[in-house]
Amino acid sequence: MTKEWISLGQLGKPFGIKGWLRLNVRETVLCELKTPISLKLSKPDFHFPEKEITLLEIRPHGGKFIVRFEGVTTPEEAAKWIGGFLFLPQKLLPKIETKNEFYITDLIGLQAIDESGKKLDWKLKDVQDNPAHPILVFVKENGEEILIPFLQVFVGDLDLEKNTIVLIQPEIWNEI
Repeated sequence: MTKEWISLGQLGKPFGIKGWLRLNVRETVLCELKTPISLKLSKPDFHFPEKEITLLEIRPHGGKFIVRFEGVTTPEEAAKWIGGFLFLPQKLLPKIETKNEFYITDLIGLQAIDESGKKLDWKLKDVQDNPAHPILVFVKENGEEILIPFLQVFVGDLDLEKNTIVLIQPEIWNEI
């Protein structure tokens, strides 16, 4: 997917008997958008071609979300979409109003620096959801991954204009 399309999350198991699916959300912006809305669905399965779908409803459910799509009315139909990723056109994202707000997708590719501003050989590859807090997944130039909790005690300022993220005492993560 290109930068024009933003990953919203991954579809989980069917919910109920009317074709609803659980959604593991990456960006919570869906709740702010008016439905119905056209999205792209993609799966890491070459037998499943990327397709455009219409989201009819989204509801919070137990700290997560459930979603309903046009043409999906049974758990059996919904099961075919398990593991699929939803993408939204970036142009439909609401504008960010403050400096301390960002979309998760904006963080991917940030260059890690330490508190003194020294560049590390780490780039932010992904942000994983976790019940306690998000986890930042950095990849070093040698391909090694480093996981850092996205907490103030470990992560300092984010500068999207400079494309940097400050890590506090990164040497402790290098040793683990």
